[in-house]
This record gives sequence, C-alpha cells and structure tokens, in this order.
Amino acid sequence: MTDTTSSPRRFRPRWWAAALTLVFAAITIHLGNWQATRAEYKIEQQRLLDEALAAPPKNFAELANDKDNDRGATFRYRSVSLAGEFDAEKLFFVDNKIQDGKAGYGVLQLLRANLGEAKKYLLIDRGWIVANNDRSKLPQLETPKGVVEIVGRVNLPVSRNPGTADNNPGDSRINYVNIDELAKRLGLALEPYVVEQTQGAGFLNTPRTAPAANYQKNRAYQMQWYAFAALAVVLFLVLSFRKEQR
Repeated sequence: MTDTTSSPRRFRPRWWAAALTLVFAAITIHLGNWQATRAEYKIEQQRLLDEALAAPPKNFAELANDKDNDRGATFRYRSVSLAGEFDAEKLFFVDNKIQDGKAGYGVLQLLRANLGEAKKYLLIDRGWIVANNDRSKLPQLETPKGVVEIVGRVNLPVSRNPGTADNNPGDSRINYVNIDELAKRLGLALEPYVVEQTQGAGFLNTPRTAPAANYQKNRAYQMQWYAFAALAVVLFLVLSFRKEQR
C-alpha cells in the first residue's frame, strides 16, 4: 500500500543561498536608496529655484564682487542681467544632449563682461542646438557681434558621470563641463559658474528643464529596487522549506 502522507517540510536554508540573497538584497536596497536620494535632491533644487525666481534679479557686478559667493552656490538659480561681448572663437558644444527625442548639443560660449576698468570672463549657456546627421561636423552657429545684453540664471555645471570619456584638448566638442579645466584650456580666469541664458542676443530659445522634472521616475525606480529585494527574500524563505529525507 502506497503511503500518501506528505513528508513534513522544515526550514533548512542552504548557506550559499542565504549569502546570495543577502548580497542581492543589499545591492538592490542600496540602489533604491540612491534613487530616493536623487528624487530628494531634485525636489530640493526645485525649491531653491522657486525661491531664487521669486527674488529680485541680480546685477552682474553684485554677483562678481560678492566675496561670500561659494563658487556660484550662494546665488544658484538667481536671475542675473549683464552686458558683454561673445568671443566667436571660444565656443563649446556639450555632447549627448537630448531635446524632444532629438540628439544635439548644449552650446557654451565665452563672454567678456566689462565691469568698469575690469573684465570678467564667464561661460554662457546659450541653449540647445540639433546635431548634424554627419557627426564629424559640428553645427554652424552665428555669434552676435559687439556688446550685447543678456538675462539668464546662475547655475553650476552638472557633475561628470562616471565612465564619461575625457574631453579632447583643443576640440570644441566636449563630453562634460568642468570650469577649472576649461579655464586652463582658455588661459583665462573664469567665473566658477555658468549663466543659463533666458533672454537676449544669441539665445537659442531653448526651454529650461525644471530641476524637479521626472523626480517621480526616481520614486518609481526606488520602489522597483525595493520590490526586487523583497522578492529575493520571499523566494529564499519559500525555497528554504524542504521535505525531510526519510
């Protein structure tokens, strides 16, 4: 007669399965926490932007002469008006910028701003331009002539992503923006921030993305990574209940 009684199951985890689950859960929780940090950062930057836009615009002389301005961080996102001359020979195209699903470049150009007898040099983010079908050729861009007036907002360059290729010295196409590196290349003392142009001569009429844009996506990724960690633990527990050998 066949014994149809089911063998009892006991919790008997394998050490390697426990170790693998622990490592996988730790990695996915870390990734979830990182996405949460990204979301909080974007929300905080949006708050700073809203506060800055509500404040009166800065005159460039106030900004340039303020000794407490920590490399632009103190007045980040503040509106600023200034006058100066674009240098047609000092033009940079920041690669891998996507706008409305199209590949293109962010456009940075050197501006000489006059402050009485003194001159200040800074990089103006003029906006975005679509890339040519032939990647070997950079877009043709007209430089406004003479002294121009522009309005923009102070910002700090985006941090270089890990794995980004080094900038090629002498090449107008760059992969990331580092003020100190570009200052050394140009042989000039640059202001330690960029001004993202919003009005005036040379502006490419590019909408400026809000800092908090897509923070919901970071939240979704956060929950996804946490779910992977929870699933790994559940599977480990379920599979660790095994029939006893008779």
